[in-house]
Amino acid sequence: MNRNQDPEPESTRMPGGVEAEEESSEESFTMWQSMRDYPAFRLLFGSTLATNSGFWMWNVAIGWLALILTDSPLFVGLVGFTAGIPTLLFGPFGGVLIDKFPRKTILISAQTVISVTAVSVSILLFSGLLQPWMLLVGAFLNGMSMSLVFPTRSAMVANIIPRERLANAIAINSAGLNATRIIGPALAGPSIAIFGVEGTFAICAGLQISSFLFSLRLPWSPASDTGRGSGVFKSISLGFQTVWYSEKLLGLFALAAIPTLCLMPHVHLMPVFARDELMIGSTGLGILMAIGGVGAVLGSLFVASAKTLPTRPVVLVIGSSTFATVLILFSVTPYPILAGFFLLIAGFASAVFLAVNNTLVQLQVDDQVRGRVLGIYGLTWGLMPVGTLPAGAIADAYGAPTAMITLAATALVLITIVAIRFPSLRRSILPESGGEPQQVQTASRTAS
Repeated sequence: MNRNQDPEPESTRMPGGVEAEEESSEESFTMWQSMRDYPAFRLLFGSTLATNSGFWMWNVAIGWLALILTDSPLFVGLVGFTAGIPTLLFGPFGGVLIDKFPRKTILISAQTVISVTAVSVSILLFSGLLQPWMLLVGAFLNGMSMSLVFPTRSAMVANIIPRERLANAIAINSAGLNATRIIGPALAGPSIAIFGVEGTFAICAGLQISSFLFSLRLPWSPASDTGRGSGVFKSISLGFQTVWYSEKLLGLFALAAIPTLCLMPHVHLMPVFARDELMIGSTGLGILMAIGGVGAVLGSLFVASAKTLPTRPVVLVIGSSTFATVLILFSVTPYPILAGFFLLIAGFASAVFLAVNNTLVQLQVDDQVRGRVLGIYGLTWGLMPVGTLPAGAIADAYGAPTAMITLAATALVLITIVAIRFPSLRRSILPESGGEPQQVQTASRTAS
């Protein structure tokens, strides 16, 4: 198959006969046009914000609860590891399911498990029956389900939005999806201070239930890959080959892995910083996380409003380097106000990086293998527990600042290496015809 061919995605209309409310001219197109014109996209976006915010709130709340129950930073890291490891185990298999079965079926099944888990943990906590080992079980089940939810929701955008609006919709969805990685924890801090850890888990359960109910209203669409005769492992192999034979995708994946591995674990260490380093308790934790959330919102709006920013890979190098640098500065400051300022910048930089990276990946793949590629892309998210566990161990032995400085410095070195290895990441715009990213075909040609 000719990789330079620019195919028309299978689905250029919304499934179920749902049409855009109004088609606007290109001149009047705004950053929110896709959301305004396509009701199903609004529904998908809103339910995504709910479930992702609940998930990231859960991560902070479960870390705080683990610290209270065990007084061990190492156990906090173990909980974070348990929550993220399912993505590494099930991500590629989930990608096959997303391509081989109707995506709404996959989404509803996963949302059901998430809702039941959130409600069960909340009930056990309120009843006083919750034991530390139960946190590990709940974290694993929640992480396993979200390893399907993340890529499924991203892939469904292509089933809802026609191609001429797809880049804008992906940018908006990516900005919202990734902003919740900061906004969710930012909501958790004030929630713990105001409602207690029990109330925070109840809020998480409520968000997951509401997302499940709204997801039931999403339109159905057929499976994107209706081919028969290919086994699971062959299908997974096709996804890996698609990434491996695309220099641009490989560079985007390599760079995406670094902040997740080395920088995002700072979320799990925030309770330790708040209690033991800055001496500001749960109330201060809430304020710091809220400040980071404000930065993430600003960064997400910046990406959604910038017309060409989502096609500029050089932004990824700048954003990830800034993220690492300000986390080092955050780790060494003893002043809460200055720490909050650094988290504001960190939230902005991380949101820009995550949204642009996700957008570039989606614009580079064909819908037939979109689920598999996003499932593999989810492996980069699954690297967070790989970084969280040693971060907790280092923090337990030498303190949270040493742990964060070590990881952030490592990130800066790795970012430099990846930027040198992949020249496309240093260019302003991916070098395709017309200045627009071109979709990568399946790798069956190169595998033969």
